[in-house]
Amino acid sequence: MKGKVYLVGAGVLGVENLTIRAHRLISEADVILYDRLVDSSLLKLAKPGAEIVYAGKEPGDGPQKQKELTEMMVCYARSGKIVVRLKSGDPFVFGRGGEELISLREAGIDAEVVPGLTSAVALPTLACIPLTMRDISSSVLILTGHLAKPEEEAYFKAHARFPGTVVLLMSMSSLSRISRYLVEGGMSPERPVAIITSSGGLRKEFYRLGELIGREDRPDGPGVVVIGEVVEAFMH
Repeated sequence: MKGKVYLVGAGVLGVENLTIRAHRLISEADVILYDRLVDSSLLKLAKPGAEIVYAGKEPGDGPQKQKELTEMMVCYARSGKIVVRLKSGDPFVFGRGGEELISLREAGIDAEVVPGLTSAVALPTLACIPLTMRDISSSVLILTGHLAKPEEEAYFKAHARFPGTVVLLMSMSSLSRISRYLVEGGMSPERPVAIITSSGGLRKEFYRLGELIGREDRPDGPGVVVIGEVVEAFMH
């Protein structure tokens, strides 16, 4: 029997924001390989007898970890299993879904991608902060804060003059440094910022970009940072 791998986006904040198709696939899978930030409530959808395997990558894990995960998916699929690789948010937004899809296809494995709500868009929307707004912002730039340190300074300075809304993912642990690079690259220290976190419920905090420089205390848990004038009308 031929197996198959589904790269499934888990969306954000549990079952209520999961797509119907993702819900069905999770409940039908023989094996579920889930990421570190996947809401644990989704694992309760698994059918009796399904194998549930933690496949999260911790900060600092190198390419060897990713290779091992891909080999695991290939092994399960070749044994005839239906595999759900459950990834937080959307598989193709800083989720390494593209790399995994290429590796699976190179191994001759039937694979399909199921989109999910990316936190870059979903969390600001749930927090009632629009990313675009008529006469204020007509463009959005999504950046990752998870870069090797020798590369990140040039990366953020190169995007500092983007005129629209900037969304930062995976940036909570380095937000002070990122804010400094953006200001040094030409972004105004007065630009409004919203920090939206989802650990223990949705929370939001408001700042000016310059206020984040030198601040090492930060909200707990994963989050999204929205920078731009769209934040201004919703700061109070």
